[in-house]
Amino acid sequence: MNTEFLDYEGPEEPELQIPEGWESRAPEGWEWQTLWEAVETGDHIYTDERVRESIEMGIDPRVILDDGLFPGFNLQADRFSAMVIFIPEMLITARAMKAGLALIRPLLAAQAEKPIGTFVIGTVLGDMHDIGQSIVTIMLENAGFNVINLGTDVHPDKFIETALNEKADLVGFSALLSTTVYYQKVTIEEFQNAGHREKVKILIGGAPTSPEWAEECGADGWGKDAVQAVRLALKLVETPREVWA
Repeated sequence: MNTEFLDYEGPEEPELQIPEGWESRAPEGWEWQTLWEAVETGDHIYTDERVRESIEMGIDPRVILDDGLFPGFNLQADRFSAMVIFIPEMLITARAMKAGLALIRPLLAAQAEKPIGTFVIGTVLGDMHDIGQSIVTIMLENAGFNVINLGTDVHPDKFIETALNEKADLVGFSALLSTTVYYQKVTIEEFQNAGHREKVKILIGGAPTSPEWAEECGADGWGKDAVQAVRLALKLVETPREVWA
């Protein structure tokens, strides 16, 4: 009997990393740990309740986000990246995170917090899959981007029109099928033909994609998963590019 796999324990379990000396900025009595645990476990109902309670207590919405929602979501994102959990578990956590964000986003807007950049995202023409790019959307919003999600089966002209109207900093093309991934290259070519290629940074992702494909089709970057895509977006939004007229 082959026992090679019997000793395999799977990927190492990431742990919540709290920097040494870190203390919550919230008033004493606000149990921020219960909120990030609600997000981590994907309990969207309890997340909603805890965020509402926090708002009623007068907790700053940015503190609710940074000290309550982010830690649990980021822990699950690290697990997802390490393949400890997979898309179903990540979607459950994303639903809980979304429930909390829905309550504090208007409060953050009232504080006039400026997004770090505008990101237009969608699944390319002919492809109806949106699970991956939905996770990326949530994580981009969590990171501070203004995200315009065009959904699935997006024509190149729609990407270009939206990027122009929104003065986008970055654009992302998702594809899950080997039969549709070619439209990532087509869409980049259409940006070039329209004279807008140098005004945006373009990222691609999806199961059939790779760093080699990103280079071949002329993208500025490739993300193997949502975590890497967001890290790359944060880097690219700071790089020089032409300004929209």
